[in-house]
Amino acid sequence: MSYRRILIGRWSRRDRLAILVVAAGVAFLCGTALLVIVAGGQTTALAAEYGSGAAVTTHSTVDAAVGMAPENATIIPFALARGEGGRERYVLARPDRPDPSAAEFAGGTGVTLAALDRPTERTLEGDDGRVTVRVAPRGGSPPVPASWYVANASTVERLGVDGAFVIRSVEDGSIPSIGVPLRTALAFFTLGTREALTALSTLVVGSGVLIGVVVHSVTRMTIREREATIRTIRATGAQRTTILALFGVRATLLSAAGAALGYAAGVIGVNAAVSAAVFFGLPTSLSPTLTPAAARVIAPILLTVVLLGGASGVLAAVPVVRGATLRGDTDRSAGDEGRPLARLRSIAAPTLLDGRTAVPTAATLAAFVAFVVLVGSMAGVIAPLSGGEGATVTEPGSVHPIASTVPATYADALRDRGIAASPELLLFEVRDGRTYTVRGAEFAAFASVTDARMVAGDRPATGDEAVIGADLARTMDVEIGDRLTLGGTTRPGLARVEVVGVFAAPGPFDDQLLVPLSTARGLAGKPPGTAQFIRAERLPESGLDSRSFRVTEVRVPASAAPNATVEATVVVENRREDRIRVTVPIAVGNRTVERNVTLDPGGDARIRIPVETGDPGDLTVAAGEIERTIRVGNETAGGLTLGPIPERGPPNATLLVRVRDADGDPVANATVTADGRNATTNDVGIARVSTGEPGQLSIRARAGDRTGQATIRVAADATRRPIASLAVRPESPDLLTRPTVTATLSNPWSHPLRDVAVAVAGPGGRTERTVALDSGATREINVRLPRQPPGRYEATLRIDGEETAVERFRVTGDERVAAALATGGRAGTSGIGRAVETAFGNLRLVFGTVLVLAAGLTVGGTTATFARAVHGRRETIGIHRATGASPGRVLGIVLGDALRIGTAATLVAIPVGVAGLRVAGHLGYLTVFGVRIHATGSPTLLAGAALGGLSLTLVGAGLATATLLRQPPSRLVRGESATGPPTEGRDG
Repeated sequence: MSYRRILIGRWSRRDRLAILVVAAGVAFLCGTALLVIVAGGQTTALAAEYGSGAAVTTHSTVDAAVGMAPENATIIPFALARGEGGRERYVLARPDRPDPSAAEFAGGTGVTLAALDRPTERTLEGDDGRVTVRVAPRGGSPPVPASWYVANASTVERLGVDGAFVIRSVEDGSIPSIGVPLRTALAFFTLGTREALTALSTLVVGSGVLIGVVVHSVTRMTIREREATIRTIRATGAQRTTILALFGVRATLLSAAGAALGYAAGVIGVNAAVSAAVFFGLPTSLSPTLTPAAARVIAPILLTVVLLGGASGVLAAVPVVRGATLRGDTDRSAGDEGRPLARLRSIAAPTLLDGRTAVPTAATLAAFVAFVVLVGSMAGVIAPLSGGEGATVTEPGSVHPIASTVPATYADALRDRGIAASPELLLFEVRDGRTYTVRGAEFAAFASVTDARMVAGDRPATGDEAVIGADLARTMDVEIGDRLTLGGTTRPGLARVEVVGVFAAPGPFDDQLLVPLSTARGLAGKPPGTAQFIRAERLPESGLDSRSFRVTEVRVPASAAPNATVEATVVVENRREDRIRVTVPIAVGNRTVERNVTLDPGGDARIRIPVETGDPGDLTVAAGEIERTIRVGNETAGGLTLGPIPERGPPNATLLVRVRDADGDPVANATVTADGRNATTNDVGIARVSTGEPGQLSIRARAGDRTGQATIRVAADATRRPIASLAVRPESPDLLTRPTVTATLSNPWSHPLRDVAVAVAGPGGRTERTVALDSGATREINVRLPRQPPGRYEATLRIDGEETAVERFRVTGDERVAAALATGGRAGTSGIGRAVETAFGNLRLVFGTVLVLAAGLTVGGTTATFARAVHGRRETIGIHRATGASPGRVLGIVLGDALRIGTAATLVAIPVGVAGLRVAGHLGYLTVFGVRIHATGSPTLLAGAALGGLSLTLVGAGLATATLLRQPPSRLVRGESATGPPTEGRDG
């Protein structure tokens, strides 16, 4: 057999192991590259509906704006003017012919201000003059803060121009590299994901070097095994270049086989990870298929690995071709075993393996430590952005905090319990192609739950002021006194704040800009008095489980006869998201009855109980926090109820009188008497009577021995009006419930009522209607109110401008605030919440998968390293085996050495890996979503990385030793014969 075929084609088990090691590295490279490319593309697609639309740049003068403005851009001059209280506000010039991208800034005349309820006169003083103007309330356009004036260009010129905004169109899907997008969501997630993936890509270079080391180590072992054969071939006339070329071809083929297997493993592994993520409910949209964009990256990776492997094979063969020996391993002398230092050295030093193995092991583990620290640090950066951390209260069902809307007064409910709380909003901003996060919050509340402190300047006093985290100030090169322009997140918006202070805060909070709530609400499109979420130091100790249900209504008859039985109805609501069975206590007078009821998730049930009235008096029925009273008396025995009857009415009008019994059922054939005239009720209990002359009209009804009475005042100036009642449901809402106000209108007159102006109002909600009611008709008008903090409130009903009904109710506050904890993606539809959750879900999947692939690469690297070390001691291992040592005993010795070597290597790898990351950070590669990653790692993270690296070292050593222990001891002791090839052939 030709020596060329032998040197190229004879692959032993060790070579096949090397292929697996190379495959592990290539799987990491290809899998990471595929995830990086696919995740970047998917994030862009997710946020596509929130494209920038337009971008704005800010200039100190109009001339500068004109010089920098592209064609068809809109220039909007502005002035800074002082008004009431000496507060400085922006006055924006309304453009006459704006570009379509700035159309929202046009329209209207005069001076407008959104923070007004009615027109008023204001005096504004600018740098160049004072102007007195009539200011009118402004609607929702343009998208600027409510405290900004919008005026004609002439007014701004009279005040003195202080600068100008330039608004230009941005193509769909593109990210402006200069200025601030008016809508930032797409740009933020696209650029932020790109930053995160770039940070990961910095470690791919190191993994490529490790693959080269693996191929080099395996080739060295092959050359060592065939050293005698090579010298024989050289002695028979073979050229050095021939030998080098043969080993280069061998290493290239080995690398190509590993690259092919690694590519397949990487693609399959990534798809398996995505499938597992979907199975376990992790939100992700990744579909890791080989796209042309991915192929353009992966193909060079595979080619580089193959070429690098070939070059490593050539370099490994150079020493022996030049005549140097590769047998440098010698047994240690035990001559100084008696000395104390020698004993210590004997404990720490490996028993069998070469201690120099610690160097390549440290290099491999340094890469693994860098992976773990980087991914752990990036996860710490993304956690505050990807969802609620700790005690975070959001709207139930919201898929992400920025898709949530809660009353800011939730924080008051927590503070009432002595719990620090801060209502906040998150804004995702982009400035000149760089991402950063803006948090809307009041600094005192923010500091109470964040452990933040001012280190320079002052806290914000107005909506146009902000404070910046110390890290973000360094990253963005921002100082106190600088002004920053901000854009809206999911809808076009424009604001500008002056940095008045710098604060220091732990973790990624130090990389954020803090603006007042009013400014953040305007940019996020949230109504006044709301926030996206509430951050608290903790939630009340008694949470949802202790109050899993609540009583929403208690219904009883208003009156009843003594010693009778009536029915009471209690409505119970399930506040949990699972099916529960509860016991509801109901107090009836001085006794309590209990009823068991099963409630579906979020559902309610009606409990009906018989109530014995007993002696005359007031009988109380109570459940939960609702209490009702039944009037029990002889005068109601078999009594009749009339009405409802209006308080006033016009003379000689026909009134429909409804007669009911004590149970509320209509009474037919009852005699109704009014002003000496009698009428009889029909089948539905209604009689028609005349109001007669002005004065007090008494109306009586009789049915057998049952009677009833009502009165109405008849006045010449009175008009026919509907009878109205007002109710709030549930009767005792809590701070997580949106109550409904129901106005019930009835027409008691024989003539229809037309064009009745009705206004129903409650805290935070109001509706106005013009209704028509036919004779005897009834209509309901419902108004759903926003959530309110604990306290007492009232709802009102006005008819034709006159207040006719008032209903007071109380909002309860208890530990059920825990029910508003972030749902972790249980619900939600398309929109910014789903886009954010899925985008960060993609990143979490990328991080997890890359860590697994990195672990595989580390196992491959340590396996190659220990394979070389074990191979160098194969004769010693053979002697151990020949003298009676079992494979398990030898494996225990190797693993003990691996533990010593791995421990020493880990102590070196941790500072080296962290130092490498710090260098990458210094070069600007480790800024993610605007947060500068401090790649130092927490003690817990470093301990986990060390333990993981040490475990992978033991796995690699075990794999490297296992193949050698399967060979007979005689073959290990004999080594390579002079003939070489036959022995080597049997070894395969």
